[in-house]
Amino acid sequence: MKDKVKWYYRFHFGKKKRSIFDYAKLGTILNLGIGALSLLPGVDRKDAFNFVDSIQLKTNSDFLNEYIINDMEFLSYRLERELNKAIREWEDA
Repeated sequence: MKDKVKWYYRFHFGKKKRSIFDYAKLGTILNLGIGALSLLPGVDRKDAFNFVDSIQLKTNSDFLNEYIINDMEFLSYRLERELNKAIREWEDA
């Protein structure tokens, strides 16, 4: 009986704790991805971020959303996009 492996799943309540290394990895991947997309002709950094952020909002990734909210550049891009969208909707009404 001692040779049997116990399989179990640990359930966590609330938000998962992330380490500084998790944030560093995400930041590196996100910045490299947005930088690579912005190298395409006719695509600037803001457009590349807006593409990634729109996908993120549809998938509801809490970890990526938390990173974006804490990054001033990405947060300013999101705020500008959402404010422009609200102004367009108000003018159309």
